[in-house]
Amino acid sequence: MQFGEMEATVSHDKTTDDDLGTITFPGAAHSGDQDKPCPFDLADVPSSVEAEDALPQSQVFESLFLHQEGPAQAGRTWEQTKVQPVSLSTLMCTFKKDNKATAINLLHCRSVLHLNEDFYYRSDDEMLAWDSSKHFLDFFLVVGGSVRLHALLPNKVVDHTFSMSLNLCLPTHLFRPKFRKLGFDLTGCMMAIGTGPSSKLWLAFPPRENLEDLDVANDVPLLSERLHGDTRLKSCHFRMAVMFLAHALSQNPSLPIYVMHTYSTDDDISAWRIKDVSNIYSQTTWDLRLDDLLELHKTIIVDWDDWVAAAPRSWKQDGWLLGRAPVAVACRYGQNQPIANSNSQAHVLKARNWHAERSYASIRYLSVAIATDIVCTRVKRWIKVPNEDIVQQHGIVYDSPDPHIREEVDLDNLPHRNPVTRCENNVYDEDGHHIPHLHGKTCCNAKPCGLLVNLETISELFSSYIHDQDDINMLIDPDAYAGEGTSAPSISVYPQAFLRTMGHIQSNAILPHFAPFISDICRSTSRHPCTVNLTDNEPLPEEYDLFGDRVDGDRAIPLVLIPSACQFYNEISHRIRPSAALHDIQQGRITSALAGAYGNAATKVTYNA
Repeated sequence: MQFGEMEATVSHDKTTDDDLGTITFPGAAHSGDQDKPCPFDLADVPSSVEAEDALPQSQVFESLFLHQEGPAQAGRTWEQTKVQPVSLSTLMCTFKKDNKATAINLLHCRSVLHLNEDFYYRSDDEMLAWDSSKHFLDFFLVVGGSVRLHALLPNKVVDHTFSMSLNLCLPTHLFRPKFRKLGFDLTGCMMAIGTGPSSKLWLAFPPRENLEDLDVANDVPLLSERLHGDTRLKSCHFRMAVMFLAHALSQNPSLPIYVMHTYSTDDDISAWRIKDVSNIYSQTTWDLRLDDLLELHKTIIVDWDDWVAAAPRSWKQDGWLLGRAPVAVACRYGQNQPIANSNSQAHVLKARNWHAERSYASIRYLSVAIATDIVCTRVKRWIKVPNEDIVQQHGIVYDSPDPHIREEVDLDNLPHRNPVTRCENNVYDEDGHHIPHLHGKTCCNAKPCGLLVNLETISELFSSYIHDQDDINMLIDPDAYAGEGTSAPSISVYPQAFLRTMGHIQSNAILPHFAPFISDICRSTSRHPCTVNLTDNEPLPEEYDLFGDRVDGDRAIPLVLIPSACQFYNEISHRIRPSAALHDIQQGRITSALAGAYGNAATKVTYNA
């Protein structure tokens, strides 16, 4: 199970053609009659069918469902259908006997699946071996902090392997990441510009105050679909952005891009076509080398303000061009790159790779999602690791990973299991890592167990409430939800496979068990108030921080690490598709198959349901 994809924000100043069927209509044109395929140019859209923006989904929903005419549907609704319990053993028997009629009859009612007791193990079974040592980087997003392209640039002067595919034909692409920190409202300011090394590249146009004032950016809440509208640029703003990029690229003599009229031939931005004034759309994509991207980066820094100042008055009427500035954003999904390797040499190489990927001194926000695999296997027997081997390899052994409360342990006097609970007595090394002193033996072909999350009790796992000894009131642990207030977490549950009480979950907070580690990171990296001037050893007012910068006394110093969200889901659903939207159950293929969409014209066998 993919148990807990933890997401955090660090603040710093497939569907293929083989999956598709072929449909032939009578009287269709023969091969060779079609026009030669070519890139679609927005400027070629006839004025008679042009639209400023897409129709809001609320209007589409109303037209489809709220204004239907005709008689009401006859028959029972799904909610009125009878509910019946079905045991897992019954389904197994039906499958083994290949009883198709029984399987079809199950679709006539609402079924609730019950697990037989002999089909599962309790999580506290002492013969279960748990492993959570594998961690993966599942999502990565970087946001620049000023008018430049640092989020797209590697931290290198020369790299002959670097290549960026610039594509300005993506006006309809939505920016979809959730639970991230960008520092501005995404509504109408995101422009997809192509792909880079394993990343999707965007050019954002946030308000200038969000770029110039870090406090304004920090006050913007974490990204959520409920807090912003359509992320795409309006058609007129998109054309402005394309014209500026065409102008900036035309300054590079190494690229065959030209602009005949910097601001078109007409003040009315809808009265002309981009391809009439520039060849930026002469091809769908432009491959940029590192030198080309660096040149574009420098041109944007130098030319943006002057280009905006000289723009026609009609371009500035709505205030968008004057109040916005371009910032680079890069993100990548689902790369499943292993991290947290226990090899010390691997740590050094990883640090070098991160340093070479980009210059983080110019990055304002960095968001990551870390996926941890929880694997559970039933063992035949346990084998004790000799105490001498543990001491020889790890030296001093402790009873807790927390250096503030841990105590040294004498393994000779410590039983391997608690005599009451039968749980393993965990021991830890100097760095707080768990030391296994029991090894499980399994069969060579033993398969891991499928983990089932109990949705009825999952909220207890997120409980950050602590009983006060003298008061029955409950207090919230601030470390568990630092950065977005102290409200209790919201947990969304997703029952799976008719189990109703078992399934996946998603929360807008991380597990409170991570709170001590987050606190340690924040304490060691955040800027703390300072009371003494480091230069002359004189006392400083309370409103100054460690660096001598003035800090508002009513405001806390911004945190470096902000915990944002987590989710639990089955590993197979994580591995078999790059995103949730491409899963079979989201594509509707199972429903289509049951409806006969893939059936043959002539049916040889008929089953009476």
